[in-house]
Amino acid sequence: MTKELTGVGIGWRPQLAGALLASREPLDFVEVVAEACREPRALREVKAVSEMWPVVPHGVKVSLGSAEGIDLERARALGKLARELRAPLVSEHVSFVRAGGREIGHLTELPMTRAAVAVVVRNVDRLRRELPDVPLLLENVARAFVWPDTRETLDEGDFHAEIVRLTGCPLLLDVGNLYANARNAGRDPAALLGRFPLEHVAMMHVAGSVLEHGFVFDTHAHPVPDEVFALVAQVLEARGGTPVLLERDGGFEDTDAILAEVRRLRAMACERRRGRAPLVVPEPAPLTEAGDLAAAQADLARRLTSSEPSSDVALLRARSVLVRKRADDALPLLPELSSRLCPEEALELGRLADAPRLRAMTAVADALRIARAVRGGRPELAAAALRDELVLRARFGGGEERPLPRAAPYVGRAVKDDGRAVWTIKGFGRSAAVRVYEPGARR
Repeated sequence: MTKELTGVGIGWRPQLAGALLASREPLDFVEVVAEACREPRALREVKAVSEMWPVVPHGVKVSLGSAEGIDLERARALGKLARELRAPLVSEHVSFVRAGGREIGHLTELPMTRAAVAVVVRNVDRLRRELPDVPLLLENVARAFVWPDTRETLDEGDFHAEIVRLTGCPLLLDVGNLYANARNAGRDPAALLGRFPLEHVAMMHVAGSVLEHGFVFDTHAHPVPDEVFALVAQVLEARGGTPVLLERDGGFEDTDAILAEVRRLRAMACERRRGRAPLVVPEPAPLTEAGDLAAAQADLARRLTSSEPSSDVALLRARSVLVRKRADDALPLLPELSSRLCPEEALELGRLADAPRLRAMTAVADALRIARAVRGGRPELAAAALRDELVLRARFGGGEERPLPRAAPYVGRAVKDDGRAVWTIKGFGRSAAVRVYEPGARR
């Protein structure tokens, strides 16, 4: 039986690694984005981290809310990673990220209906077959808009309570998402929190946000508002000792301020650790028949990823969020550059806002654009960009227009500005390792 997770953790990011390893800040665990660990270098780093702290794999691309079903390859990869890291638990989102053959590029909210609940229940059952015998936590997401014309609509808290009841999965409560959703809907965040099944909360996420044009955006790149800390306290009053994790995906310049937020969360958690209420894990209910959401999701995916004119303010706002997320998806594919570029720089350098979004593999195309732009505009990073680009071209054929995984062997070569050659070699199979050789380079 896996030991229960406790205490305070942080999302592991390359930009924070140095500060975390050098700091004396006590951490109880870290969380990694599962999809980012598909790169060999990132996986090696995370395995090393797992020798110091428990590591929680956090999925973002399985798409538990897709009426068409989950991506089985990603589900199997998530299970494999959890086993390799000896993870105490695994988490994913109550959302969908693809429909109608299109990758949306971000966690997209579901209509809060019983048909959507049934889809999640079915997909969770399928995902569990690929996971080790550890808890699967389900996370609530931020909402960029509200689905129109939905019948049997549930309250947000009741929607997640129903999913918890029918799947038997505990809740990963993102209080930052809850706060943003409440504010944007004109509701009291504390009152909305009261509708959530707090007795089933096994972990919390905490992150910062920013108010733009009257809308609260969950950015993971700004300080955590005091109102969000108040919601954390409210949950800890109900379930003292619930583990809390700080998420930070940008704004890494002031690491002292980030670590101060960790200390604040630790103080709150320690204060309310005594008398911890036991976690209630419901037995999963029988599967129910899923309604047909596939057509509606495919239409929404098309509109979200299209550049066609629209007067729908909510749709345009959601599109703007998707543009910001493109750099977040592309940077993990650039291991040399990801620790040296922030998402905002990558977005601007690659001119991603003006680049067409593909039906699939947009992250690969965007990563190639970023690497090419860095080679031309940032001389101090040109060598790193060249190596990243060579590895990508070894793994994917078709270039920026139509990238596809490369199954055949591949040998690539490029010349750096100093005249030295760099070679990449890949063997048979899509998942074959890519080796980089620089004759004459210092070892």
